[in-house]
Amino acid sequence: MAPLSPEIPKDHPLSLKYSFWDGFFAAIQMGIVDQFVTPLALFLGAGSVWIGVLNFVRNSFVSIVQIYSSFVTQRLGSRKRFIMICVLAAALLWLPTYLIPFLFVELRVPVFILLFTLTSSVNMLATPAWASLVSEYIPANKRGEYFGWRGTTLGLVYSAAVLCAGLLLHFFHGPGLFWGFFLLMAAAAVARFLSWVFISRLYEPAWQVKKTDSFTFLQFIGRLPVSNFAKYSVLAAMFNFFVALVSPFFAVYLLRDLGYDYFSFTLVIGASVFTTLVFQQYWGGFADRYGNRKIFLLNAVLIAVVPLLWLFSRRMWYLIVIQLLAGIVWAGFNLATANFIYDAVVSAKRERCVSYYNFLSGIGLGLGALIGGYLYHHLPALFGHSFYLLLLLSAAGRIFTAVLIRYNVKEVRPVEPVRRRMLLYDVSGLRVMGLLTRELLFRQKQPGSENKGQA
Repeated sequence: MAPLSPEIPKDHPLSLKYSFWDGFFAAIQMGIVDQFVTPLALFLGAGSVWIGVLNFVRNSFVSIVQIYSSFVTQRLGSRKRFIMICVLAAALLWLPTYLIPFLFVELRVPVFILLFTLTSSVNMLATPAWASLVSEYIPANKRGEYFGWRGTTLGLVYSAAVLCAGLLLHFFHGPGLFWGFFLLMAAAAVARFLSWVFISRLYEPAWQVKKTDSFTFLQFIGRLPVSNFAKYSVLAAMFNFFVALVSPFFAVYLLRDLGYDYFSFTLVIGASVFTTLVFQQYWGGFADRYGNRKIFLLNAVLIAVVPLLWLFSRRMWYLIVIQLLAGIVWAGFNLATANFIYDAVVSAKRERCVSYYNFLSGIGLGLGALIGGYLYHHLPALFGHSFYLLLLLSAAGRIFTAVLIRYNVKEVRPVEPVRRRMLLYDVSGLRVMGLLTRELLFRQKQPGSENKGQA
């Protein structure tokens, strides 16, 4: 575990412990909801267009409410109190979100979308406050190591939750599927309540936002020509747009078009979930050493290749292998992206900047899903299915955005310089195995620092 920050009192170790258990139960809730909301919507009668609408409305609304996160926190005068209110409300809403739509026959799907959007918005509303609070527990040069360890450990919990949820639905297949989903949503509600219990025990360091640290979203966007973080936020939203063109529809493709059962679906989707979360610790050391920018750029390029691999086979075991590889690169991308935000923004501005970043990312995800839902059945068929052409469009957009990030976003803290070939050599594990040495392959630059600055 990361060493203690000198600014944090002796309550800090306990706060890390409580934060871990908060994450433990949050991972259970997220594993259930994140991976099975699309199967649940399909069970309620939704088609691909409704799946696109579901993701658009949910992501857009979650993004919009997060803009106001920092204002609410300032009014309450406490990040911890705000987090507790949101988490408790979400715990109480998960089960009604599932049950109430059954009171409406013709409007079951739109009612579910509205209720799921409300529950998700409440659940995610305090995310910027949580990021601001927990990031203060960890020294800047150890965040990659600590959050990598945390993500890997909780990733096992998340993966286990996904696997158990899939097995439960497989057991309750057919007429009993109603009760299968009921038990899943009940488990999500209980897990979120237990998360709230541990959040209530967190230590909150002294915190005050000065007037000079407050700025509107329009002021944030107005600094786009000169702000490294603003550029990154816009380009990350663009990247999310191209990802969301296809990501919500893998479940539709597997369950409806290929006819997978819930167990097979869980194995394919769970493979990516498992490696995404388990490999975060692996990437954490590289991010601390070489900088988060290099890590998310490398993985952004690799992520662009992943959709193309789905074109070559529909066999379950092939797709599982592809998903395992996809999870490894997504692990590096997600970890480096989150830690780059912590590096790029000073503590007093962090909650506000995270809320604006999440707003832009959510809009990108929402628009991508909405357009993808339309294109899913309106693109010309490629190899017998329009989904494959959608995969190509998503891959091309990801590559394009990665190039834009490469030339417009700079590293924000001193890191060890490394050439791209050397970085690939290190992350591939060849150097660890002792097959080659840097001195034989490359001439090293003298230690120095890259571009720096904080928003």
